[in-house]
Amino acid sequence: MTIFQALIITAVVWMITWADAWYAYPMINTPLVLCPIIGLILGDLQTGIVAGATLQLIFLGVMSIGGTLPADASLGSVIGTAFAITMGQSIETALTFAVPIAVLGSMFTLVKYIINGLFNPYVEKLCEKGDAKGLERIHLFISFAPDLPKMIVLFVALAYGTGFAQGIIDAVPVNVQSGLDYATNLMPAVGIALLLRMMWSKKMAVYFFLGVILVSFFKIPLIAVACVGVIIAVIMIMNDKKGMVQEVATTKGAEEDMFND
Repeated sequence: MTIFQALIITAVVWMITWADAWYAYPMINTPLVLCPIIGLILGDLQTGIVAGATLQLIFLGVMSIGGTLPADASLGSVIGTAFAITMGQSIETALTFAVPIAVLGSMFTLVKYIINGLFNPYVEKLCEKGDAKGLERIHLFISFAPDLPKMIVLFVALAYGTGFAQGIIDAVPVNVQSGLDYATNLMPAVGIALLLRMMWSKKMAVYFFLGVILVSFFKIPLIAVACVGVIIAVIMIMNDKKGMVQEVATTKGAEEDMFND
């Protein structure tokens, strides 16, 4: 990987990280979006797409709850995918690097919180002065500045870490690599299980089993199952709206009858 490619990737990740927070978290700072972009920049879009879909499944259940610091899925996915493409390795290699790097990357979330806190006294002074323009400027600056340490580490890792990463891969025994391959196949199931643990309810269970039946017995592709899910969601929304309209009409009719009496 060239220095220029590492710089471009870092700039793109920085902009996407900023845009995700600035536009109320539309879920663009995710492996599903980042990895294909990395693949496009490095000339291997297919690997980027496959890595993005795989890593997205693994990190589905990762979120910040209370005071916990979640794994940095974006940092791990970007570095893992970039290393795999640059070294000509498989998706399993991307996962080998992505998961531990994501866990270690959680410290940058803490660093970001600390940097944000350093600006609180200055922001309070601006509020006391009623300096709206100053608040706008500091707001824009803070939206970029706290991610600077993370981006520096990302650039250094991409520009100079490929050789070190290749050495690690070469030093791993064949038996360990085979074990990692099996673990890689299990990780998407773990991600889905974590997501189901938060979403599971008796009302939603029937749709889960519907998807299992469509895939297991009828061999329907996952994209087709997703389309069926979208259709069911649209039908449910339309029925809810219809029920609300009928409820409003019933309430209005009851009120008119009351006044007529």
